[in-house]
Amino acid sequence: MPRRREPPRLYLRPDEQVWVIRDGSKAIRTGCGASDSRGAEKALSAYLNDKFVPAVRERSPAKLSVAEVLTAYGREHAPTLHAADRAGYAISALMTFWDDKTLMEIRGTSCREYAAMRYAKKVKPGTVRRELAVLAAAIRYWHREHGPLDSVPIVTRPERPEGKKDWLTRSEAAQLLAAALGWYKLEWTDLTTRKVQSRWRRDTSYQNAKRPHLARFILLSLYTGTRSGAVMSVQWMPNTSGGWVDFENSTLHRRGRNVGQTKKRQPQMRLGSHILAHLRRWHRMDEAIRDQAAIDAGQPVATHMHVISWGGRQMFNIRKAWTETVKLAGLPPRYSPHILRHTRATWLMQKGVDMWEAAGSLGMTVGTLETTYGHHHPNWQKNAAEA
Repeated sequence: MPRRREPPRLYLRPDEQVWVIRDGSKAIRTGCGASDSRGAEKALSAYLNDKFVPAVRERSPAKLSVAEVLTAYGREHAPTLHAADRAGYAISALMTFWDDKTLMEIRGTSCREYAAMRYAKKVKPGTVRRELAVLAAAIRYWHREHGPLDSVPIVTRPERPEGKKDWLTRSEAAQLLAAALGWYKLEWTDLTTRKVQSRWRRDTSYQNAKRPHLARFILLSLYTGTRSGAVMSVQWMPNTSGGWVDFENSTLHRRGRNVGQTKKRQPQMRLGSHILAHLRRWHRMDEAIRDQAAIDAGQPVATHMHVISWGGRQMFNIRKAWTETVKLAGLPPRYSPHILRHTRATWLMQKGVDMWEAAGSLGMTVGTLETTYGHHHPNWQKNAAEA
C-alpha cells in the first residue's frame, strides 16, 4: 500500500534555524527564524489559502474536504473578525489533522482524536475547544454561503474549562500599581525583635523600571472591567477602529464606530469620578506632548492618540511589562492581565452593586455575573440562610 501523503506542515531546519513549509518534495521558506513560530504559522496559513481552491456549491459532505471548507472560511470570512489572527492560527492547527478528510468523517470519535493529538503537544483544553469552534463556524459558513449542505456534521468539543477565580485584593492592586511605577517592597527580619520589617523603595537600577503606560492600563482596567484588547485600543477622540473617551458625557465607548458587536460584549459604560480625574490628567499630558511635537515638526502630528501608548504610538502587547511588574509586586506569576476584569466584577459584588447595573457596566450577562461572582455579593443567599 502506498504511503499516505502528509499535508503541508512546518519544519524547523536545524542547520539554518529557520522555519520552512514542507509540502511533499517541496520546501518553501517562510522567512521566519526559530523564535518566530507565530510568523511561521501565519505563512503556513497563507500558503494553504493559496493552495486550496474551494469547490463552490458542493453540497455532499462525502465529497467536500475539510480543507476546502476551512480555506473558504479563512479567505472570505475570517478577515472580517475582530480576532482574525486567532482564527488563522486555529485554521493552521486544524489543517494538520483534517487536511485529507471529508466532512463526512467529522464525528465524535475523530474530534476526540484531534483533541488527543493536540494534548500530546501540550496544548491546553481551552485552546483545543476554541480551535474546534472555528471548525464548526467554518462548516456553518459554508452551509450558509456555498451550500446548503445535504447534512451538517456536528463538531464535538471538549468540556468548557472551569473559569479562573483569581482576583486582587485592594492591597494587591495597590502593590501592582506601585510596581508599575517602579516601587517594590523590601522585607527583612530584625535579629533583635525577630519581627519582619518592610520598606517601600523605588527601583532606579533598571532603565524601564517605571512603566507609566502599564499604570494607565491597570487603572483603566480596574475602574472599568474592560477586556485587555479593548483597553489597548481606546483613543482620545471618536474613531472607527477602537473605543474612545467621551468627556462631555462621562462615557467610555469600548468599540469603534465601524466595529460590529460580537459575543465579547463591548457596550459603552458610564465613567466614575475617580477614573475621569486620571483620564483628564493623562489627556492634558498627551495633548501637551502632541502640541510640542507639532511645533517641532512644523505640522500636525499623529502621536499620543491612544490612552495606552509607548513612545506616542499604540501598544498591542503588554505581556513583557506585565510579567516583570507582577514579579516586582511579589504576586503569583500565574496572574494575567485578565485578572483585572475579574477583580472589577468581584469588587462590584462586594460593594453590593445591583446585578443588572453591574452587568451592564462590565459588558456581561446577569447570568454570567451571578454564576461566577454572585457569591461575593453581601445579599447572596441571605434570606435562604436565615430561613
